[in-house]
Amino acid sequence: MNSKIIITGHSSGLGLALAGHYLQQGCSVLGLARRQAALRPSEKLIQHSVDLSCTQAVSALLSDGLIDGFIADADEIVFINNAAVVTPNAVAGRQDAGEIAAAVSLNVAAPLLLTNHVIACKPAGSILKIVHISSGAGRNAYPGWSVYGATKAALDHHARCIAAEQHAGVAIAAIAPGVVDTDMQAEIRAADAGVFPIRQRFHDLKEQGGLSSPADTATRIAAMIEDSNFGSETLDDVRRSPSQQ
Repeated sequence: MNSKIIITGHSSGLGLALAGHYLQQGCSVLGLARRQAALRPSEKLIQHSVDLSCTQAVSALLSDGLIDGFIADADEIVFINNAAVVTPNAVAGRQDAGEIAAAVSLNVAAPLLLTNHVIACKPAGSILKIVHISSGAGRNAYPGWSVYGATKAALDHHARCIAAEQHAGVAIAAIAPGVVDTDMQAEIRAADAGVFPIRQRFHDLKEQGGLSSPADTATRIAAMIEDSNFGSETLDDVRRSPSQQ
């Protein structure tokens, strides 16, 4: 099977681990991020530099034919919306306006634009599996995360709507990855405790070994995508028990 993988935010953290996993499996990978990933050059890897928080840049990407050409001969397409920012880590009234706008653009607008495009240009007869990397913050209310939580909740509901539309050959799931030991976690721990009430929780998780590795989480997510029942649970979580998988 000719599998083509598209990953946003592939240059670090979970996105980098996912890209590495699929390359090891012999899949062709298109990585979309501002920076190049530290991955060994391969004919199976295409890296495209793009600022996904800029709507104009995303629109240019959608019109340049890169994605269309990449998936044109695919039997299976896996599209993972991973790129996101967690800022602003602050309660309402103490948030930076620019950070709010950037979060909505990157975390919501880009995935919606890209998903719409990939569905539109999916080759007839191919299978398309779409993954929104979600978060428990989109399913539970945490003080200081009104913006991050709202953007992830938006992706959850977008997944529900796409599933309800019942596109032929398309399955979608919003998957919460748990708490993963990435640069994003370091950014959270560096937040100002005076405006981010739950900061200590993440210090404790780090100290107590409560963070999952990007590689392990990527393997779990890939297994969920590969499962024949992918998409049957539109809102999913890597921490569900094996008996539920």
